[in-house]
Amino acid sequence: MLTVTYNSLRADHAWSIASQNLQRRNDFLSAGIRFLEKHPVDHKLASRLVILQYHLRSTVRDLVQETSSMKPAKSQAQQVQRQWMVVHQLHYLLKQIDDQLLQCGRQSSDFRQWREKRIMSRRTTPLKATSIYMN
Repeated sequence: MLTVTYNSLRADHAWSIASQNLQRRNDFLSAGIRFLEKHPVDHKLASRLVILQYHLRSTVRDLVQETSSMKPAKSQAQQVQRQWMVVHQLHYLLKQIDDQLLQCGRQSSDFRQWREKRIMSRRTTPLKATSIYMN
């Protein structure tokens, strides 16, 4: 029987948040590519986002392959340490993607407006949903 510790719960929660954020970034990149393809001036940025999305997917694939090829952890502490290592790598990847999205926004005002509008609509949606359940 496995013992659950506070650190293992924190690592699982961090893993869950990181994977959700990766999925959101992937969806955001797909929507951004579709948006930029509609603007002939911004086709360079669309191809840049395609490359960024490919980088995201290949990095996650490599991380999964790397962690699955490791020998099983001998202790729970070692397993939690490995999980934190992967979470930190995913967090670094998320920061790189965010930096690239900001840089694309600096190069195209249309993309910047679309990005801000999409981010703001995402922020208000959960608040509306929770207010419905609170009443």
